[in-house]
Amino acid sequence: MRRWLSAYLAGLVIICISHAHAESLSDLTDRERRALQSLSLLSLGPPPANPSNRYAESADAVEFGEKLFFDPSLSGNGSLSCASCHVPDQAYTDGKTLAEGVERTARNTPTLFGVAYQNWFYWDGRRDTLWSQAMIPFEAPSEMASSRLAVVRTVLTNSEYLSLYRKIFGKPPGFQWKELPDHASPLGASAKQNAWYRLPRNTQRQINEVFSNLGKTLEAFQRTLEPPETRFDRFVQAMVDGNVNKASELATPREIRGMKLFVDDQRAQCLRCHNGPMLSNGAFHNIGTGTFSGRNMDFGRVFGLQAVVIDEFNCLGEYSDAHPDQCEVLNHLSQDPHQSLYGAFKTPTLRYLDRTGPYFHDGRFDSLAAVIDHYVDPPDSGRNGLHELKPLDLNEKEQSALEAFLKMLGQDSQVNKE
Repeated sequence: MRRWLSAYLAGLVIICISHAHAESLSDLTDRERRALQSLSLLSLGPPPANPSNRYAESADAVEFGEKLFFDPSLSGNGSLSCASCHVPDQAYTDGKTLAEGVERTARNTPTLFGVAYQNWFYWDGRRDTLWSQAMIPFEAPSEMASSRLAVVRTVLTNSEYLSLYRKIFGKPPGFQWKELPDHASPLGASAKQNAWYRLPRNTQRQINEVFSNLGKTLEAFQRTLEPPETRFDRFVQAMVDGNVNKASELATPREIRGMKLFVDDQRAQCLRCHNGPMLSNGAFHNIGTGTFSGRNMDFGRVFGLQAVVIDEFNCLGEYSDAHPDQCEVLNHLSQDPHQSLYGAFKTPTLRYLDRTGPYFHDGRFDSLAAVIDHYVDPPDSGRNGLHELKPLDLNEKEQSALEAFLKMLGQDSQVNKE
């Protein structure tokens, strides 16, 4: 009798919970359901083409780029690769507050999942193509601390790499390695720069051509890093399929309340920046995180904008494969001096937050609760420069619900019935 009663009560509890979940699902309006679908991978589509890189979809370039991505011999000290900061098991981030190469850098490592869908690269958008971005870490003194000449030499004197290069790009220039310095670059230490400007202009162009081709293979590989499906995506798919039972199993009432808040443009205002299936508008926003004085000054987009315009490897440059008319992002770039760019940083994706913390461009917050609190009670504009944020009227339960929803976007998110 007792066993029967216990089983009956347990079944009754399950029925009540399922009913409560179904009620939560029914609370979602048609507008909210459409908004949620727009945030799921169902709405993603294929990556946009990149006319500046004719090898972006080449399988051979993907293979070559993957080898380069994991090769530490391309760094100045022979111990660092692209994967040192972009670790595959950590959603291609490193879990550190600030990225660390040869030295600690000034910014947090972003995920590479879905990077093919971006228009701007780096937190300040200093590069407009993925291949031009991929070249910077090799020469950055705090990252891999090598030089473009050293990277080109390492690749072209490696028999496997040379074979791959010839297969994709044809015969490389016939460099006389004994006549060239160990390092040469227009960036980095003064010795590297002095060596670079002593080289004949034609040699500089040849080095740049090979170096940019290597960047294009790295882009080809990184374009294959498609965003993995999350529990949120499976929830939306169940809703679209009309499978109420499965949808109820994939989201708790608290998470559904968080979804409703997320898509409420008046209450939480998240969609103003975090929209689309990558949950980012790809634009630059000042949310009061710029640092305008002291040791760790970071002005954000205002200097990134200047850098991308003068970059010799941008879409309009001589190493690009695009016709000038195809460089839409640069051609329509606003350089309005009245535009507020000081302290503005690129909107990051909200996907895989379980693996991409700490958060913000400088990794200042270790928890999602702290991030949400920043938006609820933003910093004083007088101390942090004029920014876009207004205080949000969200109580503790609502903030907790919003955090619960954001955790659904984790790569390995599990249902938490608490």
